[in-house]
Amino acid sequence: MQLSEFQARFKDLMLDNPKALDNPPQDIAAFCMEGDIPLSERLKVYRNNIVGSLTDVMLATFPMMEKLVGREFLEMMARSFILEHPPENGCLSTYGDGFAEFIEGFELAASLPYLPDVARYELAMNKAYYAADDMALTAKSLGQVPPEDLADLKLALRDNVHLIVSAYPLNALSVFVMQEHAEGQFDMGQGGDKLMVSRPQLETQTLILKDDEHLALTKLHNGVTLGEMVEQVLENFPEFDFQSFLQKHIALETFLALNTNI
Repeated sequence: MQLSEFQARFKDLMLDNPKALDNPPQDIAAFCMEGDIPLSERLKVYRNNIVGSLTDVMLATFPMMEKLVGREFLEMMARSFILEHPPENGCLSTYGDGFAEFIEGFELAASLPYLPDVARYELAMNKAYYAADDMALTAKSLGQVPPEDLADLKLALRDNVHLIVSAYPLNALSVFVMQEHAEGQFDMGQGGDKLMVSRPQLETQTLILKDDEHLALTKLHNGVTLGEMVEQVLENFPEFDFQSFLQKHIALETFLALNTNI
């Protein structure tokens, strides 16, 4: 058995049903040294360390969710998720893709319909924090574009920018649950949020977007030109102020510099 094949088989064994370790496969056992402690017990310790470490990674990514459901419940969900969706690469900083969809099908969380959106929000904040540094569009560089070419210009969002839509008040919920001594009941019926999560400098930030503003950013993110975006947003929101929108998001460093746009 080649090393790469052994590594793949070993990973699958570690994330298989725990009972699979009671009788380790012979091709795996052949690569392991004998010792005073049975191989099955040693593998179980190794497995617990793997799952435990990945669980700690997820607990660090979803502190808001831990406040909402408690550490024990989040650990249970995280361990179940890890066994079904192990990491696909060695970088664990942004591990957790698919957790929101997993929660949607997690029967024990069925009575908490807002949890998937909480997961999406917290994962967006984590991804924004760890996003690669890139250059932001400046007013100076935009001003160098000939006026006749502006309508055909495409503005891409920076890697640290994420748009979130939820039927629940995620921003207010985050403020409520993350305060040191939260008291009283939170009203989940306040209405939904359209949010932009980003990291213009060293810290992540959350901006509540207006409906027209969110639509404009979504259109640009989907690759439409400035001219097409303005036309489509005005069809839905006749009062849309394109100049104010553009000035605001240049100041917020939302857009990728033109020389790095694709």
